[in-house]
Amino acid sequence: MYREIAAKTLIGKGKLATIINKNVYIDEDISKTLGCWIINLKYETTEDNGKIVLKGSFDIQLWYASNNDQKSSVYTETIEFEEPFIMSYRDLRTISEEKFIKVYVSHYPTCIKMELASNGVVSLKIESLFLVDCFAEAILVVNCADDYKEDISIDEEILMNVNPNYLENK
Repeated sequence: MYREIAAKTLIGKGKLATIINKNVYIDEDISKTLGCWIINLKYETTEDNGKIVLKGSFDIQLWYASNNDQKSSVYTETIEFEEPFIMSYRDLRTISEEKFIKVYVSHYPTCIKMELASNGVVSLKIESLFLVDCFAEAILVVNCADDYKEDISIDEEILMNVNPNYLENK
């Protein structure tokens, strides 16, 4: 026999691997790049017609040397992004249209490549990986067995656990 159970369950999973190529123009005579840090990651999700979109921003801090390595400075810029998740949904009958979305940052944004061009332009390549789980209230169909039988009967359990000579031994 089958029964229907209403429960909050996982109805979809998604993944978003991003690679952002960014060119930074600095008004100084850069002699070399020294490092790039990415901080202040902020994000939120929106859902529109079954599409889950991640909107967010992070700050890049580019450390560079100028004046023939006589001076160092830090360039800071906020980069905003908006990308849709690639989702895979299960075919479940949901009770309502309300969805609960949970995002996991599997790989925080990281600068994986930085090049200084001859014209003073710094090219950055930034990658990140986000995972998402989508929950909703759905109807689950569960197989319930009506022919449940106990392993042993109560009489057999009594015979196994009760000592009939208990009073005689005292």
